[in-house]
Amino acid sequence: MGSWNHETTGFTEVLLPAQPSNVGLARGILRSLALHGGFSETQTNDLAVAMSEAYANVIQHANTTWVTLRFALEPNALTIEVEDDGEGFDTAILDHPYEPERDVGRGMHLIRSLMDTVECQSSPMGTIVRMTRLKETPLREGLPWKVAARPFRTVGHIRRTIDRYQRDLALMQGDTEPMDEDLDDLAILERFQASDDKESLISDRKLRIKTLQATLEILREDVGEEQAG
Repeated sequence: MGSWNHETTGFTEVLLPAQPSNVGLARGILRSLALHGGFSETQTNDLAVAMSEAYANVIQHANTTWVTLRFALEPNALTIEVEDDGEGFDTAILDHPYEPERDVGRGMHLIRSLMDTVECQSSPMGTIVRMTRLKETPLREGLPWKVAARPFRTVGHIRRTIDRYQRDLALMQGDTEPMDEDLDDLAILERFQASDDKESLISDRKLRIKTLQATLEILREDVGEEQAG
Protein backbone atom coordinates (compact mmCIF):
# COMPACT_ATOMS: atom_id res chain seq x y z
CA MET A 1 0.00 0.00 0.00
CA GLY A 2 2.94 2.32 0.52
CA SER A 3 3.30 2.92 -3.24
CA TRP A 4 -0.39 3.68 -3.82
CA ASN A 5 -1.82 7.17 -4.12
CA HIS A 6 -5.34 8.51 -4.55
CA GLU A 7 -5.19 8.22 -8.34
CA THR A 8 -4.01 4.62 -8.60
CA THR A 9 -5.58 1.25 -8.06
CA GLY A 10 -4.55 -1.64 -5.88
CA PHE A 11 -5.71 -5.07 -4.78
CA THR A 12 -4.96 -7.18 -1.75
CA GLU A 13 -6.28 -10.49 -0.43
CA VAL A 14 -6.21 -11.72 3.18
CA LEU A 15 -7.01 -15.18 4.55
CA LEU A 16 -8.06 -15.16 8.21
CA PRO A 17 -9.52 -17.75 10.59
CA ALA A 18 -13.30 -17.58 11.03
CA GLN A 19 -13.01 -16.51 14.66
CA PRO A 20 -14.34 -13.39 16.44
CA SER A 21 -10.83 -12.46 17.60
CA ASN A 22 -9.83 -11.71 14.00
CA VAL A 23 -12.60 -9.23 13.18
CA GLY A 24 -10.63 -6.41 14.78
CA LEU A 25 -7.56 -7.29 12.71
CA ALA A 26 -9.66 -7.24 9.53
CA ARG A 27 -11.09 -3.84 10.48
CA GLY A 28 -7.58 -2.50 11.04
CA ILE A 29 -6.44 -3.63 7.59
CA LEU A 30 -9.51 -2.09 5.97
CA ARG A 31 -9.19 1.20 7.87
CA SER A 32 -5.56 1.58 6.86
CA LEU A 33 -6.39 0.91 3.23
CA ALA A 34 -9.46 3.19 3.09
CA LEU A 35 -7.80 6.16 4.79
CA HIS A 36 -4.74 5.75 2.58
CA GLY A 37 -7.07 5.76 -0.42
CA GLY A 38 -8.56 9.12 0.55
CA PHE A 39 -11.83 8.02 2.14
CA SER A 40 -13.08 10.19 4.98
CA GLU A 41 -13.16 8.99 8.58
CA THR A 42 -16.96 8.63 8.39
CA GLN A 43 -16.79 6.66 5.14
CA THR A 44 -14.04 4.48 6.57
CA ASN A 45 -16.14 3.70 9.64
CA ASP A 46 -19.08 2.78 7.40
CA LEU A 47 -16.88 0.43 5.38
CA ALA A 48 -15.53 -1.18 8.53
CA VAL A 49 -19.01 -1.76 9.95
CA ALA A 50 -20.31 -3.32 6.72
CA MET A 51 -17.31 -5.64 6.37
CA SER A 52 -17.50 -6.61 10.06
CA GLU A 53 -21.16 -7.58 9.69
CA ALA A 54 -20.36 -9.78 6.70
CA TYR A 55 -17.42 -11.34 8.58
CA ALA A 56 -19.60 -11.96 11.65
CA ASN A 57 -22.26 -13.66 9.50
CA VAL A 58 -19.62 -16.11 8.27
CA ILE A 59 -18.51 -16.87 11.82
CA GLN A 60 -22.05 -17.38 13.09
CA HIS A 61 -23.69 -19.19 10.20
CA ALA A 62 -21.28 -20.58 7.60
CA ASN A 63 -19.74 -23.47 9.58
CA THR A 64 -16.33 -22.90 8.00
CA THR A 65 -12.71 -22.54 9.11
CA TRP A 66 -11.47 -19.60 7.05
CA VAL A 67 -12.66 -16.26 5.71
CA THR A 68 -11.13 -14.77 2.57
CA LEU A 69 -11.18 -10.96 2.38
CA ARG A 70 -10.39 -9.07 -0.81
CA PHE A 71 -9.99 -5.30 -1.08
CA ALA A 72 -9.90 -3.57 -4.48
CA LEU A 73 -9.03 0.12 -4.27
CA GLU A 74 -9.83 2.38 -7.22
CA PRO A 75 -9.52 6.17 -7.52
CA ASN A 76 -13.19 6.69 -6.62
CA ALA A 77 -14.27 3.42 -4.99
CA LEU A 78 -13.38 0.59 -2.67
CA THR A 79 -14.78 -2.89 -3.26
CA ILE A 80 -14.73 -5.54 -0.53
CA GLU A 81 -15.34 -9.26 -0.99
CA VAL A 82 -16.02 -11.56 1.95
CA GLU A 83 -15.86 -15.20 0.86
CA ASP A 84 -16.30 -18.47 2.70
CA ASP A 85 -16.54 -22.13 1.73
CA GLY A 86 -19.34 -22.84 4.17
CA GLU A 87 -22.78 -24.32 3.76
CA GLY A 88 -24.41 -21.45 1.89
CA PHE A 89 -27.90 -20.09 2.50
CA ASP A 90 -31.16 -19.24 0.77
CA THR A 91 -30.55 -15.81 -0.75
CA ALA A 92 -34.30 -15.10 -0.67
CA ILE A 93 -33.79 -13.90 2.90
CA LEU A 94 -31.87 -10.91 1.54
CA ASP A 95 -35.20 -9.39 0.50
CA HIS A 96 -36.75 -9.77 3.95
CA PRO A 97 -37.38 -6.45 5.75
CA TYR A 98 -35.38 -5.55 8.82
CA GLU A 99 -37.37 -6.21 11.99
CA PRO A 100 -35.70 -4.26 14.84
CA GLU A 101 -38.10 -5.56 17.47
CA ARG A 102 -37.03 -9.13 16.68
CA ASP A 103 -33.43 -8.22 15.77
CA VAL A 104 -33.91 -10.06 12.49
CA GLY A 105 -31.82 -9.05 9.48
CA ARG A 106 -29.80 -6.34 11.25
CA GLY A 107 -26.49 -7.27 9.62
CA MET A 108 -27.92 -7.40 6.09
CA HIS A 109 -29.74 -4.12 6.70
CA LEU A 110 -26.53 -2.41 7.81
CA ILE A 111 -24.55 -3.66 4.84
CA ARG A 112 -27.26 -2.54 2.42
CA SER A 113 -27.58 0.90 4.03
CA LEU A 114 -23.84 1.62 4.27
CA MET A 115 -22.69 0.54 0.80
CA ASP A 116 -23.53 1.79 -2.69
CA THR A 117 -23.84 -1.66 -4.25
CA VAL A 118 -24.08 -5.11 -2.68
CA GLU A 119 -24.00 -8.48 -4.46
CA CYS A 120 -24.27 -12.01 -3.16
CA GLN A 121 -23.87 -15.48 -4.58
CA SER A 122 -24.43 -18.52 -2.37
CA SER A 123 -24.54 -22.25 -2.90
CA PRO A 124 -23.63 -25.40 -0.96
CA MET A 125 -19.98 -24.69 -1.82
CA GLY A 126 -19.97 -21.35 -0.04
CA THR A 127 -20.88 -17.69 -0.24
CA ILE A 128 -19.38 -14.49 -1.63
CA VAL A 129 -20.61 -11.07 -0.56
CA ARG A 130 -19.27 -8.27 -2.76
CA MET A 131 -19.87 -4.65 -1.73
CA THR A 132 -18.70 -1.32 -3.11
CA ARG A 133 -18.58 2.17 -1.60
CA LEU A 134 -18.03 5.17 -3.86
CA LYS A 135 -15.88 8.00 -2.55
CA GLU A 136 -17.49 11.04 -4.16
CA THR A 137 -21.10 9.96 -4.80
CA PRO A 138 -23.65 10.64 -2.01
CA LEU A 139 -24.77 7.37 -0.43
CA ARG A 140 -28.26 6.22 -1.44
CA GLU A 141 -29.85 4.14 1.29
CA GLY A 142 -32.26 1.28 0.78
CA LEU A 143 -30.83 -0.14 -2.45
CA PRO A 144 -31.70 -3.82 -2.92
CA TRP A 145 -29.23 -6.66 -2.83
CA LYS A 146 -28.26 -8.03 -6.22
CA VAL A 147 -28.26 -11.83 -6.22
CA ALA A 148 -25.90 -13.18 -8.87
CA ALA A 149 -27.67 -15.44 -11.34
CA ARG A 150 -24.47 -17.27 -12.22
CA PRO A 151 -21.73 -18.41 -9.84
CA PHE A 152 -18.82 -16.05 -9.29
CA ARG A 153 -16.56 -19.08 -8.96
CA THR A 154 -14.98 -20.87 -11.88
CA VAL A 155 -14.92 -24.56 -12.72
CA GLY A 156 -11.26 -24.53 -11.73
CA HIS A 157 -12.14 -23.16 -8.30
CA ILE A 158 -14.68 -25.91 -7.76
CA ARG A 159 -12.12 -28.55 -8.72
CA ARG A 160 -9.60 -27.08 -6.26
CA THR A 161 -12.25 -27.01 -3.53
CA ILE A 162 -13.09 -30.66 -4.13
CA ASP A 163 -9.38 -31.53 -3.89
CA ARG A 164 -9.14 -29.60 -0.63
CA TYR A 165 -12.17 -31.34 0.89
CA GLN A 166 -10.86 -34.74 -0.17
CA ARG A 167 -7.59 -33.95 1.59
CA ASP A 168 -9.52 -32.79 4.68
CA LEU A 169 -11.34 -36.11 4.69
CA ALA A 170 -8.11 -38.09 4.36
CA LEU A 171 -6.55 -36.11 7.23
CA MET A 172 -9.51 -36.65 9.55
CA GLN A 173 -9.61 -40.37 8.76
CA GLY A 174 -5.86 -40.73 9.30
CA ASP A 175 -5.19 -41.77 5.70
CA THR A 176 -2.53 -39.10 5.14
CA GLU A 177 -0.11 -37.05 7.21
CA PRO A 178 -0.44 -33.26 7.60
CA MET A 179 2.13 -30.94 6.08
CA ASP A 180 3.74 -28.86 8.82
CA GLU A 181 3.46 -25.52 7.01
CA ASP A 182 0.05 -26.06 5.42
CA LEU A 183 -2.40 -23.76 7.24
CA ASP A 184 -5.42 -25.60 5.83
CA ASP A 185 -4.10 -28.92 7.14
CA LEU A 186 -3.46 -27.45 10.58
CA ALA A 187 -6.84 -25.71 10.70
CA ILE A 188 -8.95 -28.76 9.81
CA LEU A 189 -7.05 -31.00 12.23
CA GLU A 190 -7.41 -28.45 15.03
CA ARG A 191 -11.13 -28.25 14.40
CA PHE A 192 -11.43 -32.04 14.16
CA GLN A 193 -9.52 -32.67 17.39
CA ALA A 194 -11.59 -30.10 19.27
CA SER A 195 -14.93 -31.46 18.04
CA ASP A 196 -17.21 -33.53 20.23
CA ASP A 197 -18.87 -35.01 17.15
CA LYS A 198 -16.09 -36.13 14.83
CA GLU A 199 -18.37 -38.38 12.78
CA SER A 200 -20.51 -35.38 11.84
CA LEU A 201 -17.44 -33.52 10.53
CA ILE A 202 -16.46 -36.51 8.42
CA SER A 203 -20.02 -36.87 7.11
CA ASP A 204 -20.13 -33.14 6.36
CA ARG A 205 -17.00 -33.32 4.21
CA LYS A 206 -18.32 -36.37 2.34
CA LEU A 207 -21.61 -34.59 1.62
CA ARG A 208 -19.87 -31.42 0.44
CA ILE A 209 -17.65 -33.41 -1.91
CA LYS A 210 -20.71 -35.08 -3.47
CA THR A 211 -22.53 -31.75 -3.74
CA LEU A 212 -19.59 -30.04 -5.42
CA GLN A 213 -19.07 -32.93 -7.81
CA ALA A 214 -22.74 -32.66 -8.81
CA THR A 215 -22.35 -28.87 -9.22
CA LEU A 216 -19.30 -29.40 -11.39
CA GLU A 217 -21.20 -31.77 -13.66
CA ILE A 218 -24.04 -29.26 -14.06
CA LEU A 219 -21.60 -26.48 -14.96
CA ARG A 220 -19.89 -28.72 -17.47
CA GLU A 221 -23.23 -29.51 -19.09
CA ASP A 222 -24.09 -25.80 -19.23
CA VAL A 223 -20.76 -25.01 -20.87
CA GLY A 224 -21.27 -27.85 -23.35
CA GLU A 225 -24.73 -26.54 -24.28
CA GLU A 226 -23.41 -23.00 -24.77
CA GLN A 227 -20.62 -24.24 -27.03
CA ALA A 228 -23.05 -26.41 -29.00
CA GLY A 229 -25.39 -23.43 -29.42
